Amino acid sequence: MDNKYKIGIVAVIAIAIIGIGVFAVNNSSTSSEGGSLTLYAAASLNSQMNETIDEFKKKNPNVEVQTQYGGSSDLIKKISELNKSVDIFASADYGLIDKMIPNSTTFNIEFARNDLVLAYNDKSKNSSQINTDNWYQILGQDDVKFAIADPNSAPAGYRALMMIQLANAHYHNDSIFEDLIAKNSAITAEMNGSSYVINSPGDAKPTTEKLTTRPDVAATLTAVQTNAADYAFVYKSDAEGRKNDNIKYLSLPGDLAVNDTQYEPTYKNYKLVQFSGTNKSKTITLTPIVYGITVLNDAPNRDLALKFVNFILSAEGNSITKKNFQDPITPAIATISSTNIPDILKPSLAS
Repeated sequence: MDNKYKIGIVAVIAIAIIGIGVFAVNNSSTSSEGGSLTLYAAASLNSQMNETIDEFKKKNPNVEVQTQYGGSSDLIKKISELNKSVDIFASADYGLIDKMIPNSTTFNIEFARNDLVLAYNDKSKNSSQINTDNWYQILGQDDVKFAIADPNSAPAGYRALMMIQLANAHYHNDSIFEDLIAKNSAITAEMNGSSYVINSPGDAKPTTEKLTTRPDVAATLTAVQTNAADYAFVYKSDAEGRKNDNIKYLSLPGDLAVNDTQYEPTYKNYKLVQFSGTNKSKTITLTPIVYGITVLNDAPNRDLALKFVNFILSAEGNSITKKNFQDPITPAIATISSTNIPDILKPSLAS
């Protein structure tokens, strides 16, 4: 056998070995695991979760994920009161999940942050003049309309109300909440010792055309996009996601952005009672905008659900979160209320 022939055989064998190796690598990048997941998530997570699902399914092509987005409080009602079968729940207020422990879940992971902003477009009245010092004065003008999410169903709504009450202290002006909220709805605020308590009745609908409410943060932003309102209090990620639709936004100053844990001692003095005056009333304390995620105790496909949550907490998942204008918490944090953290998640969490 001449040398050229030997070299040819060696080359063929080498190519075959490389081919087998490439096949093995490609084959290991996807899983044959199948199943169906049901994910309930805050409306402000819509874009981030949809992209996460797409990437997860590339690695797990036999998995189907059913989603429902909405106000976090509304979604909890569907889980707890209507007994909806859900694997994963992600809330725009991590504190809501803590209240589900231990009956509905055993752990709660803080995985992302957001900011409260004031969205508008080029058609919004006096938008060329608005800034961090005068936004509440612009909103108070007779011909200006603004929107918030329903405070009884969406964290963006109750946070907006508590932020407006907080603005009284921030700007040393005791009339901001009264002028913007109390005069335009049945929602009231009162002092209780050193705290402020906002009462959001069962029917929290506005009583004038100045104020508009929508069921969740995405629908609230749509009110500006369709010119039903000049301005809307929404999350930064939602406003950023619709910049191509001519949505702009004003970043709120310091403690009013509700995004920083350094202000928690102040936030503890601001509370809101949902469905006040009814047997469904529930008190919520203002907290920084931190998202929580969990897998329910009775999740139909618990192992697959934990695998999905673990993907969200991974470097690739964090990259997707950041791409969608939310700030990933790295490493993620299990709340002190968590009683039983699954082993698969522990490497991704702060010790």
